[in-house]
This record gives sequence, C-alpha cells and structure tokens, in this order.
Amino acid sequence: PVGIVKFNKFLIFNNLISNSFTSNTTPNTLNKITSSRLLDLYLNILKNESVFENAIRKFNLLEASQYNNDQEYNEAVTRLASSIKILSPSIDDEKKKGNLETSYHTISFTYHDVEKWKNILIYVEKFANELAKKTLINQYNNTLLFLKNERKHRLEDISIKINNFLIDYEREISDTVSYLKEQSAIAKELGIAKNTIQVQTFVNQNALLSTVQTDAPFYLRGYEAIDKEIELIELREDKNAFIKGLFKLEKEKRAIEQDQTIDRIELALKSNLLKNINKFYAASINTITTKYKYNNNNNRKMLVISIAIGLIAGIFYVLISNVFQSQRIFRKKTN
Repeated sequence: PVGIVKFNKFLIFNNLISNSFTSNTTPNTLNKITSSRLLDLYLNILKNESVFENAIRKFNLLEASQYNNDQEYNEAVTRLASSIKILSPSIDDEKKKGNLETSYHTISFTYHDVEKWKNILIYVEKFANELAKKTLINQYNNTLLFLKNERKHRLEDISIKINNFLIDYEREISDTVSYLKEQSAIAKELGIAKNTIQVQTFVNQNALLSTVQTDAPFYLRGYEAIDKEIELIELREDKNAFIKGLFKLEKEKRAIEQDQTIDRIELALKSNLLKNINKFYAASINTITTKYKYNNNNNRKMLVISIAIGLIAGIFYVLISNVFQSQRIFRKKTN
C-alpha cells in the first residue's frame, strides 16, 4: 500500500470534499481517497491479465518466432499471463503468536530469466499506477458530471414550480376579482355601502374577546370595501409578494445557483491534486524484495535428460568402437 508520505498528497483533496458539502444544495456522492481504496484499485488492475500480457510481449518473454502463427503465440502469451498469481496476505505463525506486523499481497510467477522478470515488474508498476490515476480521475469526472446534471435538473424543476406558481396566481386572482365584482354588485343592489357583519362580543375573566361571523354573505361587508379591495388587487405592481410559497422556492433556486461546490472540486482535479502530482502512486511493487525459488522438478528432469543423453552417447560410442574393432580384426585376417 502507498506510504504515509505519498498519501499526504491527497489530504488537501479529501479535506476539500469533506468541507464542500456542508449544505443540502449538492448531495455528497464523492468518496474520499483512502489507502485501501487505492490499493483495491491497483490490485484490480494487476488482476487484469492484459496488463501482464502487454508486458510479456514488450520484453519478449516468449519468442514469437518459436510459434507457427500469431494465434499460437497469442494463446501462449495468454496462458503465461494467466499463470501469474496475485496472492493475498497470509497469516503465518508469527502473527498467530501476536505479531501484528503488516503482511502484503505478493506476485507469484514461474520463469527462467531473472532480469526480464524484474523488467516486467518495473514496467507493470509504472503502468498500473498510470492507469490507476486515469481511472480515479475518470471516476471523479463522471461523478462531477452526474452532479452537474443533477443540479441542472433541480434548477429546471424549481423553475417549473415557480412558473406554475405565477400561472396559478393569475388564475386565482382572476377568479377572486370576478367573485368580488359579483359581491360588490349585490351590495350595491341592496344598498349596502358599509360593513354590516355583526361582531359578537363576550366576556371572560381575563379578556374581552370578539368574534366575527365569517359565515355571513361576503356582500354584507359593503361595496365600498369590496370595490377598494378590487382596486388594490388590480393596481398591484409586485405580484410575487402575494404568492404564497414563491419566496421559499426562489431562495432554494438561488442557493443552488450560487453553490460553488462542484466547480471547486473540478478545479482541484484540473490543478494540482491529481493531474499535476509528479509521481502518482496508488500502490507499489517492491521489486528488490523478490524471493527466488528454483524448481527441483525441473532439475530432476534435466538430470534425467542428461543421463539419457549420456546413455545414448555411450551406446553410440560402444557401437562405433565395436565397428572399428571388427574392421581391424577383419583387416588382420585378410592380411
């Protein structure tokens, strides 16, 4: 896993993510960069056989000239890449006894050329880190794009609600004015100029209370008051002030429009938090700690082959010697 010194480069970015989503205007769907997240990303890349396949071709671990055609060569490369195993940390006896020292993932591979294998590891480490960086940036860019579209959709929804409020207000006011004109006409016909709605008063021990009989016909308020109300409604210049719930929607829309969270995160990605880091490390392969084991079965095979070759050579030697000896004996007899 990446060390603390290398991981510190991501602290500013993580803090920016933590501190940016302090309001409800932008949902927090961005994950912080953690050491375990980087390691998992790195391991997933290594487990993709194409990474090692490319390295095998690049460093000629298999000679293409030794195969009849490209298909046979590609199949051999795939088989060799498939033999490379990424082993999980093992729990040894020391850990069982209480030693909490960290154990790391290991790569297991069988090949005869040490130097080529080292070159493979160096190449794969660099390639995997570069791919991890691109993958991480793409993940954040995709999430930011999602958040931008989400913000756009929220603004569209709020704008539609605001427009509906304005349309509904015009209809409600039109209906209200029509109703008031009707009530005014009735009041004028009955000669009711002033409010004639009775107010009932009753007394309790603590206060003098009044209640208006609101179930009385509206024209009893008198046409003077009704006509004045119609006049004020028709003279309204700022209609928005009389639309219930509109101000709340306008505040919500303004808060979303002024929220700079997405822009700040995007700027951080484009500046120096990921793209301009001199060397990005999601994890690393410690090549110098490679342990080499020689296959005893191969040694036995070589020994058997050597013995067989020796026996064959011995047999040929004996046969040839016998032939020469027979020829010498034949020449002596003929002489």
